[in-house]
Amino acid sequence: MRAGQRGLPLRGRKKIQATALCAILWIGFAFAYPSNVGAQFFQEADGAVRVGDRWVYDTRDEMAGLPKETYTEIVAQLSADEAVVNLTLSGRDGAVYVTYDRGWNCIDDLIWRFSPSNGGGVSLPLSVGKTWGLELDASNNLTGEKFRASSSSKVVAQENVTTAAGTFDTFKIERKVRQFDAADPSKLTESQIVLWYAPQINHFVRRTTLVKFQDRTRSIMSEELADFTRGP
Repeated sequence: MRAGQRGLPLRGRKKIQATALCAILWIGFAFAYPSNVGAQFFQEADGAVRVGDRWVYDTRDEMAGLPKETYTEIVAQLSADEAVVNLTLSGRDGAVYVTYDRGWNCIDDLIWRFSPSNGGGVSLPLSVGKTWGLELDASNNLTGEKFRASSSSKVVAQENVTTAAGTFDTFKIERKVRQFDAADPSKLTESQIVLWYAPQINHFVRRTTLVKFQDRTRSIMSEELADFTRGP
């Protein structure tokens, strides 16, 4: 999710706790999601992404040492350019529909809209040493808040990762994000994200997000794949 992968401005989103994919961006501002990906978005090692593909993630507050929510992502719609994912949190009513581009970069989660995307996705094909970056804008559809951000990502290793869902061959990606309030650029939020992306399931299997605001660490969260099922 790969979770995100579980960020950017999530202040108005406590209902879905940045554990959301939009990884949000960093799926990281409130806690929280992996730019161009090419055809491999729908053609990974074990088959194309399908409607009904389902990823379940357990999250943990690493500063408090406590488990947090479990969230589930299910592919609801697919097109040549986008995927719409149904995001639900355990123990909470309702769902959020999140729109991604072909690289699992969030475009819209109904509350926040990103241009061109939130940069939380991956750039396929992956290889050790590959780097990419993104400059983006974000706007809140409800409050009118606006943010600007930049992210830089690098594939630093290939690793085997074991979670409750199994053992996966992954690419380890390190990402740095700098986010500014458009109305007050002095308000700087920095995120350090590490994610392990498994091509065989078209998502990440583990992600950690450290968020700093005004040079103080505000949160350290982790997400780990608990279950995965392929759609029909």
